[in-house]
Amino acid sequence: MQRRAACLAALMLAACSAEPPPLRVMLADEMSRDDTSTEQDWLVEADLAGDARAFFFAQAGLYLAGAEPTPNSKLADVLRAMGRNDLVDPEADADPPNGCPHQWVEPIEMIARAAKTSRIVMIESERHAPAQTAFLEDLVTRLAADGFSTYADDGLTLGPGGAAHPDVLLVSEGLVTRDPALGRLIREVKRNRLTLIDAGVWWASANELASLSPAAQLSRRQSALAVQINRRTFARDPSARVIIHTERASGPAAAESFKAQLVELTGHVPLMVALRDCLPSYSEPAYMPSHGEGARLAADLAFAIPRPEVKEGRVTSGRRQGESVVAVPPAFRAKDQPVLVEARREGDPDLAVPDDRLLLFPGDRLPLILQPGEYRIEAWTKNGPLSEPVPVSVN
Repeated sequence: MQRRAACLAALMLAACSAEPPPLRVMLADEMSRDDTSTEQDWLVEADLAGDARAFFFAQAGLYLAGAEPTPNSKLADVLRAMGRNDLVDPEADADPPNGCPHQWVEPIEMIARAAKTSRIVMIESERHAPAQTAFLEDLVTRLAADGFSTYADDGLTLGPGGAAHPDVLLVSEGLVTRDPALGRLIREVKRNRLTLIDAGVWWASANELASLSPAAQLSRRQSALAVQINRRTFARDPSARVIIHTERASGPAAAESFKAQLVELTGHVPLMVALRDCLPSYSEPAYMPSHGEGARLAADLAFAIPRPEVKEGRVTSGRRQGESVVAVPPAFRAKDQPVLVEARREGDPDLAVPDDRLLLFPGDRLPLILQPGEYRIEAWTKNGPLSEPVPVSVN
């Protein structure tokens, strides 16, 4: 608490709001997704990237003011999205998840074969599980090669014109509390030219949204997503094949409810795949037999995905090869107030979800975690940018 108090002295308490930045959005009934005549009009002429950073700094202020980031709280979600799992999650061996079973069959091949006659494959993963998201990247690539052409995700919030960029996910298009792993996943989805489906605007007001529990929000998002999948995909092409990625529900009953809605609306029974954490980190993804935890899930198939390694205090993405620890440039280290550091690939727009995001408090020396490529690293305090972007090559 002494460290928090010292950092807090440099902050403006007026910025410490728990509410997301007020972004103007167009409700679904105000414009049809099929109406392309005003496709560009929905792009808000505002600094949405700046609004997102203001939101992150506000949450940092709440943390410094003493708010406790309990594991399932919104504050915990935001801290994880800023690369600070160390402020939220217990030590890896303090509360171990499932032990990783032996890999008797290659999981992606097993899923692809099970999905051979399916129109819908639904993958349920845990929140802020980067290794599960990395596994899903590989699975999307395989299923796209097998004829799946649509990808739906309950973590997307697209504009009425659909996806705004052909290659990357924008900060304004996803839940702000999702970590950068979602951006990497959507980059892979777009590389495979899959059509993106989101839940649309399913809330009536910000007050209504704030009044709902996380479980109620997830249920409403999933119900809206089921409607959009049927209306925008199967109503137009009954032979379509859809990949659905959804956040893990609060229990098997909630997952079964979403599955039943899909069956009722589309007439297709989804193949449901559940992903779960396991230890140790050096294991391989493996099938969980039905006599194990799979018996307590609503899934047809369950797979254990090893938790990613922790390198120099940072949780990695779970990629075994090519991922590097990259030091934050000295000019971007926090001195007297929090600093938000973001790394984007060269050529990506300023509004793109970064490949890595890191909140630094005074005294922190945590690194960035990046895959091979050319990046520009930028950093801000709540008052604005610290300096010009720094180019970095990772190989």
